[in-house]
Amino acid sequence: MTKKGSLKVTVVEARNLKDEDIIGKSDPYIKLILDSKNTQSTTTKSGDLNPTYNEQFTFNIDGQKSLDIEVWDKDTVTRDDLIGKADVSLSHAFSKGYEDIWVKVKQHTIGRSKGEVHLILEFAAA
Repeated sequence: MTKKGSLKVTVVEARNLKDEDIIGKSDPYIKLILDSKNTQSTTTKSGDLNPTYNEQFTFNIDGQKSLDIEVWDKDTVTRDDLIGKADVSLSHAFSKGYEDIWVKVKQHTIGRSKGEVHLILEFAAA
């Protein structure tokens, strides 16, 4: 059965992010990717490896089953660096309507943790 409705994602905070900068500290922001046409990002937190965001985003769900999380280091001169990423299943949010989770982000599918992101997922069926 295809799920349809509204998904509210609160990016609460991140912790223990890996510093990707040679000079200074990383300037992290978090990208939420539902699919190729539905992407939203937090603000950038300068020099903070344990940033607090408390930012909310809303997505229209029409059959998607997961949400990709990417943590990036904003760079002004060079391309932004990927700190880590994760794939979050939406099944618990669909069945319960609410999920409060910490997600470990990694550079690759297998590998060491590059930090964690605290999310609150709220789903309302259409």
